Amino acid sequence: MNRNFLLLGTVGLVSLLAGVLLFKLTQPGPEERSAKNPATQVELHSIPLIDLDGRETRLADWQTDLLIVNFWAPWCAPCRREIPSLIEIHRDYAARGVGVLGIAFDEETQVRRFADEYRIDYPLFLSGYGSARYNAAFDNPSGGLPYTAILGRDQRILFQHNGELTLQQLQQQLEALL
Repeated sequence: MNRNFLLLGTVGLVSLLAGVLLFKLTQPGPEERSAKNPATQVELHSIPLIDLDGRETRLADWQTDLLIVNFWAPWCAPCRREIPSLIEIHRDYAARGVGVLGIAFDEETQVRRFADEYRIDYPLFLSGYGSARYNAAFDNPSGGLPYTAILGRDQRILFQHNGELTLQQLQQQLEALL
């Protein structure tokens, strides 16, 4: 029993340390966090987006009245619960000028498998090594998932939320902004 307890404790401690290290490595530096200094502020419109096939676009290429940008990962339980709401919003609000983009924090194969399983029909992009840049630009310093921002036509953040959003919360927010 002591041996199992020691092994379990060691695995737990190593996991905790690895998580802290990963968190520190993915956080933006002070220059990316500085919203007060326009020279160092990350511009949303210039952020590159890499789709699942490796093609690059920019956030500025998406011209909609409102754009929902959702940060998620296939391994994130709240993200998994939130995705069906985003699919429904995409279908119900597209004709009203609302777009949905997903930025996934995982490998292409995992994201593609998840997208197929859930039948995600809105554009998906990979964060790759740009996660710190995305988090800084979207004012998500904790890097928590899921994270959702709604942008106006001018690409300014009108709404942001860290954590799971329900379909009703999304609908209320969109109706207030439309």
